[in-house]
Amino acid sequence: MDRPIVIIGGGVAGVSAAEALRDGKYEGRIVLLSDEAAAPYDRPPLSKDVLRADELPASVWLRDEAFYRAKGVELLLGAHAISIDASGHSVVLSDGRRIDYDQLLLATGSRARVLDIFPPGAAHVHYLRTLADAQALRREMVKLGGAGHLLVVGAGIIGLEVSAAARAAGFRVSVIEPGARPLGRSASPILSAFLARTHENHGVDIRCAIHLSRVEARDGRYRVMLSDDSTLDVDLVLVGIGAVPNMELARDAGIETRPEGILVDGQGRTSAPDIYAAGEVAFHFNERTGGHRREETWQHAADHGAHVAQCMIGICQHAYAAMMSYWTDQYDYSVLVFGNPHGTSEVVRGDCATGSFSIFHLNQSAICGVTTVNAAREMRKSRPLVMKGAVVPGDVIADPAADPYQYG
Repeated sequence: MDRPIVIIGGGVAGVSAAEALRDGKYEGRIVLLSDEAAAPYDRPPLSKDVLRADELPASVWLRDEAFYRAKGVELLLGAHAISIDASGHSVVLSDGRRIDYDQLLLATGSRARVLDIFPPGAAHVHYLRTLADAQALRREMVKLGGAGHLLVVGAGIIGLEVSAAARAAGFRVSVIEPGARPLGRSASPILSAFLARTHENHGVDIRCAIHLSRVEARDGRYRVMLSDDSTLDVDLVLVGIGAVPNMELARDAGIETRPEGILVDGQGRTSAPDIYAAGEVAFHFNERTGGHRREETWQHAADHGAHVAQCMIGICQHAYAAMMSYWTDQYDYSVLVFGNPHGTSEVVRGDCATGSFSIFHLNQSAICGVTTVNAAREMRKSRPLVMKGAVVPGDVIADPAADPYQYG
């Protein structure tokens, strides 16, 4: 009965879980299934470094081969799971193999949300979710030699990072965003305004509160009609309008799901015995917020994957309670966000015009989140204030001569 812990998903949640199992002294077999042929890789470089270089950067790989050997992780690449027999404790692969498990972790992540007017596979249309997606976009950018016009649909993190990379390569870039501002879901109004100005200063045409009306293919290009009656002629399209959780495998096995993902408790347990879910696919309970949520950040995938793995082997008994955090690099700016960027008010520490500043997000008078731009040291000092929900007078935060960090 040498049944392993089986992890389905080769992203950061799955790899972090495998590592946490070994760090927690789990001595049984670990089998990690990935439906991609490539070794597990990191996604943040796909919209930046992978688009800039002919060779894949070393930073794209989550771990090297030596890691899997040393940790005793059986890595099965190109292994596509098609069904789960929850009562029989087994997973069936597309090639007919059946893998029995002792416990199962679903870390299946998400896929790109599709825009019907620009279907995947259409000429010159790209979505960016996998390494293959990034390489295909890079090949077409190189083929055009930076002389084309790129249309980016969606002013989220992916859209803005690709815009920065395309401008650096010489492309003309237009961004269409149906919302009122860039990064409307994930950033504060002050950061949105700063990044919008930054992109515009680099020649990116950002149009918010606009949507696509009609698209015509013309001589290898697209003529795009917009809701404000304007028209764009573009050579290349990148659609970045969010992600959809890959929860079909769980749902078809009778595991409880929600539109937001696979429903799990604070320890990652699903409604099926011995089956857990972690990372982007999980609609997880967070003790700190007191409710269920789904997060699409790298840090959450890493933290949640490790937490659930520890719960699976009994070395962790408490509920998940990590703070939301993410980062993005655009042009010469490194942005860090920790906690809730949507408070009831905001106070800036520093000067936005210098390109190095912090934004403190307040819920009433308590600090609920911090955003820094080119100010990593300030972020390290600010995190305890967010964790504590410190109450700091706004004039102290804004005064560069004052010390708000003493309140942590």
